[in-house]
Amino acid sequence: MKTLANAMITALETISDKADVIAAAKRMREKQIGSLAVVRRGTLMRDREERIIGLITETDIIRKAVAEERNLAATTVDMVMSNPMVAVEASWPLPEAYQMMKDAGVRHLLVTQHDVVVGLVSLRDLLVHLHEIS
Repeated sequence: MKTLANAMITALETISDKADVIAAAKRMREKQIGSLAVVRRGTLMRDREERIIGLITETDIIRKAVAEERNLAATTVDMVMSNPMVAVEASWPLPEAYQMMKDAGVRHLLVTQHDVVVGLVSLRDLLVHLHEIS
């Protein structure tokens, strides 16, 4: 049975939580993708690594920034990103992952392996693979 590991994208595109929404939209257009993983760098000297804190999607930009008539240059990614994130293990069967997306009302899932993010799957990616199964 196919799992999320078969459908996920492993080359995650990221953006800083303090980048503006315009930068996020431009990155999505440039990469021809619909979402970016939002990262925050630790503030303590011992914690300088970036960690994923959310996702920003085209839908987030449209509904939470454009439709609310925010100043896009002054609106940071962390103000409109999707959070909390929905994440599941790479070993999940595709039909179960699809059902989770449907139940949670999301179009993107972070994929983890042993609690470490290893990829991302969109509803579109998942449907392509589910179609191949049937």
